[in-house]
Amino acid sequence: MLQDLDILEDWTTIRKAMATLGPHRVKTEPPVKLEKHLHSARSEEGRLYYDGEWYIRGQTICIDKKDECPTSAVITTINHDEVWFKRPDGSKSKLYISQLQKGKYSIKHS
Repeated sequence: MLQDLDILEDWTTIRKAMATLGPHRVKTEPPVKLEKHLHSARSEEGRLYYDGEWYIRGQTICIDKKDECPTSAVITTINHDEVWFKRPDGSKSKLYISQLQKGKYSIKHS
């Protein structure tokens, strides 16, 4: 069984060893980048509200992504967190509402 004197000796040895290592450096993590919503976008009752305009299923829209040519599409479905659309070539894709809010994509009426 350990005696108080043994514990104190061990503690003193640990403290001396820590002192020789130098000051304790706390690794700081970079601040968390809060993503601001640049655009207003939300869905309500099967409709999409984006930058002051309402969009509904069946409407033709123009989808614009930075550094790419605008694309024409027809809205097929609007959910609480995503918008599905169909391109003229028949392919279907989706946009997350968060992508619209962050400005990764923008849409407008055609």
